[in-house]
Amino acid sequence: MCCRPARPTQLFISVTTSILQRPGSPDHGFTRQKHRSWDDASAKYDWVKPHQDPLIPQSIWQIILPRVWGKKNQVKPDTLKETATWLAMNPDYTYTLVGPDGGKDFVNRYFGHDEAIVSTFNSLPNVGMRSDLLRYLLLYIEGGVYTDTDTVALKPIDDWVPRPFRNHTRLVVGIEFDQRDGGRWADIAHTLQFCQWTIAAAPGHPVFPMMISRVVQSWDDLKQKHNISSESPSWRPTSFEVMNSTGPAAWTDVVWEYLQETDKGLTDMRDLSSLGTPTLFRDTLILPIDGFGMGQPHSGSTNDGSIPDEAFTRHLFRGSWRENQR
Repeated sequence: MCCRPARPTQLFISVTTSILQRPGSPDHGFTRQKHRSWDDASAKYDWVKPHQDPLIPQSIWQIILPRVWGKKNQVKPDTLKETATWLAMNPDYTYTLVGPDGGKDFVNRYFGHDEAIVSTFNSLPNVGMRSDLLRYLLLYIEGGVYTDTDTVALKPIDDWVPRPFRNHTRLVVGIEFDQRDGGRWADIAHTLQFCQWTIAAAPGHPVFPMMISRVVQSWDDLKQKHNISSESPSWRPTSFEVMNSTGPAAWTDVVWEYLQETDKGLTDMRDLSSLGTPTLFRDTLILPIDGFGMGQPHSGSTNDGSIPDEAFTRHLFRGSWRENQR
């Protein structure tokens, strides 16, 4: 991947210990909406200007937030045991672990002028929802690779984008679910779903204002639907509500909309089903199921104990966010 040069290799720990840096389809009752285009989102929000790298920077981001917002928990070393694979595979990349203080500082620094974004970030009732929003904000401003702490790096990031596409790719998205010829899954609204446990992007990519707008609007919709206020802090969303407001179902809606806006030849999500090789749509590289989603017992994912050549990461599905749902 053609990227911004990394900074000199050093190790920094912030005084708050919140950021560790090592430089180098059916709606199932959920409100569906047309997401704002880049121009529409820019008009509604006074977007801060992102960094101006044309391609994907050499940066790796991970997030670790407490299940109870405002309560600091000591991070268990085992939680970060897979992080070593990312550092070993990508020694020239900058690595940043963002904790609760670092996350709040980042949101206030870059989006403090936007009450809707700050209020949404501070009031989301689920650690997964807050982590979802933060990754979109980070990638919009900084770019790079976001990956969950329960992912394993299988290949260097520089190998993710085929050489002919490297000067054109500004977003890398993997498939996590592909219905193919199987039946519908109860909790999945689409015939094909993109993952957001790993995303690579150039800063300022237009998919992120669309996604951030989706999160803000979805949280407003949930508050109205359930009559949620600051006096009802014990309310918890369902798994379906998390996935369709901030998570992979919402992300799939937005990415698919962006793909259709940039490539008029895409008319049905099933056009991407059984994708065999990484495919570039304008500036967005879509990876086949094994790219970010190997080791699953569905969707044609390789699950026989081997690691296919097409696999770049593996997700271990620890899903700590599920403990914050009803």
